[in-house]
Amino acid sequence: MNLRDKLLNNTPKVSKIKIGEDDYFIRELTVGDHNSMIYRQRQRLVQLAEEQGIELNLDDEEVLAKQLASVYDPYTLARSMAIRLCDEKGEALFDPDNIEDLKALSKLDSEVLRDFNKSVSDITTPKALASDENSK
Repeated sequence: MNLRDKLLNNTPKVSKIKIGEDDYFIRELTVGDHNSMIYRQRQRLVQLAEEQGIELNLDDEEVLAKQLASVYDPYTLARSMAIRLCDEKGEALFDPDNIEDLKALSKLDSEVLRDFNKSVSDITTPKALASDENSK
């Protein structure tokens, strides 16, 4: 196997999590997920700002960043869940760009979000770091 193929075999790890009493799966983020989170989110925020009547200063990046930070996106949390929730094979359960999926996730009990966030934190926090924090 050549180096290119070796590199491309690095697929996102899938982990089992508990939400309530049931088992679900989440996957690690891909390069594409990170790209979407940075650049597509920026596009969404610009569009939302326009819809919310917020005039943006597109000529000053620093001012624009501050303006976009104040734009309300009603699906930020639902989108973060949609990006990671998957089946045991790593196939997405929800489409983070599908408004109906985002609306459905937004209606879930807050305990679901709490369990989801705890699971993501448990999986993404390095074990050594977690041990160091517990020993303080």
